[in-house]
Amino acid sequence: MKKIFLFFVFVWLGWLPSLFSAQTNLLIYSAKTIGDPTSSQTLEAYLQKLQETLKKEGFLLEKKVYSTEEAKAFLKTGIYEGIAEVKGVVIGNNVSFEWKLLLPGPSTQYFNVVGETGNIDTLVSNTVPYLKSIFEKKEIVEEIRLVGNMRIKEDLIYPNLTTKPGDILDYKKLNTDLRNLYKMGYFENIEVKLEKGAKGAIVVFEFKENPSIKEVVFKGNKQVKSEDLLKIINLKEGTVITSKELDRILEMVKAYYEQLGYSGTDVKIDLEKVSQAQVKLIVEIKEGRKKYIKKIEFIGNKAISEKELRGLLSVSEKSIFSPVKKVTQYLRTLTTPEPVSEPGVYNLAFLYRDLGKIESFYKNRGFIDVKVGEPLVKEEEDGVIIKIPIEEGDQYKVGKVEIQQDLFPEDKIYKKLKTLPGKVFSLESLKIDETTLTHLFADYGYAYAKVTTDFSKDPKAKVINLTFKVEKGPVVYVNRIEVEGNTKTRDKVIRRQINIAEGWPYSEKRIEESEVRIRRLGFFEDVKIEKEKAAKEDEVNLKVKVKEMLTGSFGIGGGYSSYDKFMLMLDITERNFLGKGQRLNLAARLGTKTSRYSINFYDPYFRDTKYSLGWSLYNFEIEYDDFTKDSKGASLKVGYNLTSKLSVYAGYRLDHTTLEDLSDNVAKIILESKDIKLTSAFQFGLNYDSRNRFFMPTKGWYHALDFELAEKWLGGDSNYIKVEGEHQVYHTFHKLTFHGVLGYGYLTEGGARKIPVYERFFLGGINSVRGYKYGDISPKDPETEDKIGGTRKFYTQFEVIFPLIKNINLNGVVFYDMGNVWDKNTEFQFSDLRKSVGIGLRWLSPFGPLRLEWGYNIDKKPREDSSNFNFSIGGNF
Repeated sequence: MKKIFLFFVFVWLGWLPSLFSAQTNLLIYSAKTIGDPTSSQTLEAYLQKLQETLKKEGFLLEKKVYSTEEAKAFLKTGIYEGIAEVKGVVIGNNVSFEWKLLLPGPSTQYFNVVGETGNIDTLVSNTVPYLKSIFEKKEIVEEIRLVGNMRIKEDLIYPNLTTKPGDILDYKKLNTDLRNLYKMGYFENIEVKLEKGAKGAIVVFEFKENPSIKEVVFKGNKQVKSEDLLKIINLKEGTVITSKELDRILEMVKAYYEQLGYSGTDVKIDLEKVSQAQVKLIVEIKEGRKKYIKKIEFIGNKAISEKELRGLLSVSEKSIFSPVKKVTQYLRTLTTPEPVSEPGVYNLAFLYRDLGKIESFYKNRGFIDVKVGEPLVKEEEDGVIIKIPIEEGDQYKVGKVEIQQDLFPEDKIYKKLKTLPGKVFSLESLKIDETTLTHLFADYGYAYAKVTTDFSKDPKAKVINLTFKVEKGPVVYVNRIEVEGNTKTRDKVIRRQINIAEGWPYSEKRIEESEVRIRRLGFFEDVKIEKEKAAKEDEVNLKVKVKEMLTGSFGIGGGYSSYDKFMLMLDITERNFLGKGQRLNLAARLGTKTSRYSINFYDPYFRDTKYSLGWSLYNFEIEYDDFTKDSKGASLKVGYNLTSKLSVYAGYRLDHTTLEDLSDNVAKIILESKDIKLTSAFQFGLNYDSRNRFFMPTKGWYHALDFELAEKWLGGDSNYIKVEGEHQVYHTFHKLTFHGVLGYGYLTEGGARKIPVYERFFLGGINSVRGYKYGDISPKDPETEDKIGGTRKFYTQFEVIFPLIKNINLNGVVFYDMGNVWDKNTEFQFSDLRKSVGIGLRWLSPFGPLRLEWGYNIDKKPREDSSNFNFSIGGNF
């Protein structure tokens, strides 16, 4: 009677409404934990969150303490659809909740949920499917198995599945998964099977993969080699066949034939089974025939001449010069990846591309209403006649220009714009101005500034009024700077070239400067700094992406030098020693007139400071016409980087030189130099370098000014003051790089009047006037005709550098040099300058920079060579 009385009490206290509700009522009558002291708190948080989540799913979960017998009594009366006992075990950060669920019937279900104490949401989301599957009589997905996928990896398949282990089995989801898997295009057939597991259903996907390609065969291609077609389709053996891949191959082959001018080419693809899993791909081609252009006419052009319009076209009329044009276009393909049309051949694809060029050309000259019509093509027996109709419309100029912004004075912005009142309107200039404004605001921290342009046309005045609208957005700060791609170079070597720091306002200019500085190191093929949004709206992350190049080289073998003739060489060079940005060179060269041994080291940031340190040791023996010079010495230089571009240095050089094998009637200066054996000299100078890269720069300046003081009080025999300077400039126009060099030197005697002949100035060779050998340009002794060097020098080099084969960094060069050397008693005369012209190749080869240059002596004198061949490996150019 006591138990029955308790039941009615509970009914009247509020349980009765639950009997008529649509909810599933669940009672937890026992909830206990063991383990850490905080385990009870974890259990309470888990059950609280579970109660809230289940309510949304139509469950009413209550937690009250009863004995097992009392709880079973509620189950019998139907007040609850289930009663549960939950035990929690907490060890450190790990927790396990074991459920014992009693159901009417009677039946008992057991399951457990495992997770981390700090991730209650995951524990709850793993619990809900179990409860739903039990009460809704649905199965849990226990496991997903993939069968039959031999070549397609599981990592590619799983992201396409919406069904996950632990989910309630849903047939709609399985149908979606099936469609997603077929869309991948890799499978000929897919079957879904269900197997009974220990805790639920095992979903099995059985695959039959599409065959892979064993071989590709082209048939019917008479005008195009199969090897060329294979390169075009870029299909590797073992590739799994998909419908998308077959369509791509079809379009690529058609487009290639169209590009070559074979109109009407038909392409079909067939698959021939080779084995159970492999096929032969057969591409059957019915080649079209080339049609040649007889005439191209323009209809309606008045403001723009026909000559200018023809210059825009990639297609051209067939003429006697077409074969010559074909050769020049082939050479052009070596320097640019863009496809070109064969001269004289009718090519519809290129013709339509040309129509776009014509329209852009007109719009950049103010004809914004221009209409370039459909070309009228007439095919005749002796060629194709093309007529291009043009409706020019009126030419418009720029009217009012308004800039909606609140950061800069208007005059500062107007100075940077190309689109100004009174000028002919140009769509290209407008786009450039939008970019200019975007970069201007980005330099002041507005990394995501947007510039849009509204323009209104006034047909009567024939002007276009413009309004630049600038949406600054928030000032953005650099949150994090990451470096990637540097497998050898240490992070610090790259980071010290970055001209912006974490926490600084974003600056487009500083980022561009940083790219140039990193590129100027000469360690990387490619450098790019990208911005990525950070978690906060006003922060940005910078990713410095580099692609390393080979910085070390080892060479051993024979060679030919323009001075030494045949020689043996051993050269070990590392421009990025140990990834620290240091340079180390060990060299040995044995020639018919020279033996040279040297070791050189340079650290541009000694012990991670702004100081630089360099030293060298050498042993040279050089045979000249009138004597042999044997030199041994060492030098030490310490520099300081004032800015990223400007540095100064001070150093010391000690050289011991002996002159031997002097000829009988040698010049007096050479004879006197025999007694000047030891040179002890202080060195100091400055360098400025703003070039955009270490090898093959295309813009920037380089300045060097060097001083050397040799005195007897320094412990040497020599006594002189030497000043040398060199200035270089690079400028690019279109694809041509113009390079100018100006060099000079001044040498004066000290009190002891001792300048050895080998410290005097000589010119000629690859670094001065290239039509002469080194030493050929020099004053001569009036009695012996020996070349004795001078105390003044001046030279210039003018050259134009152009790309030959861009993808292997091969450039051509044409040059004009002039210069001369004078003694102190000879006045400078411009007419005395020796001149040369020439051509050459420059290649950034895998074993170092290579220069091959031939110079012609313009003003040849008696007993002089008419030309000179120069080459060098290593160094920069």
